[in-house]
Amino acid sequence: MRRPASLLLLLLLPMLLLPGCFQLREPEPADAVSEWLQPTQIDILLANFTTAVQRLNPANYERCFSGPAYRFIPDPTAAGTTAALFANWSVSEERDYFNSLRRHSAATATNQLTFTNRRDQFFTTDSAEISALYQLRIAQQDTAFRPALLEGNIRLVVRRRNNEWKIAGWRDQRTAGTQASWTDLKKYFISH
Repeated sequence: MRRPASLLLLLLLPMLLLPGCFQLREPEPADAVSEWLQPTQIDILLANFTTAVQRLNPANYERCFSGPAYRFIPDPTAAGTTAALFANWSVSEERDYFNSLRRHSAATATNQLTFTNRRDQFFTTDSAEISALYQLRIAQQDTAFRPALLEGNIRLVVRRRNNEWKIAGWRDQRTAGTQASWTDLKKYFISH
């Protein structure tokens, strides 16, 4: 009779120790995932990108980019003497600058991003360049970065893989002589 009890104890002991193998983490906010739509079309990718920028959602922002091949080419005037900062700009730097911007923004901050004069040029059925004018009104709290409105021309090279569109390259170009561009925002917040 003792034998089945000891056998049962041997079987239950590993199950009692099993919870120690896992680390619990805080769940993501409910809206972090629900805002994301599978980017099976370029318009959906741009909607995901716009929503991530407006709501300062770093997880969804990073999901818009293609990984190791991604490159950002800054506006040459805005990059100025810090052009080397952008020489190897990848998704990692996108994530770091965006997280810094988020840290310097109020929890309830909402940015406004609009694209106008959009033109799509397809290279193949799975790659294209999207060109548009952008206006980005940022709601951050770092008083050392003064511009609240950024304007320029955005050129995104987008590629489809596994039926999902991602941003593989981004070129920023200032359109107004004195207006700040997205390059200015990235240059400041990557180091603050």
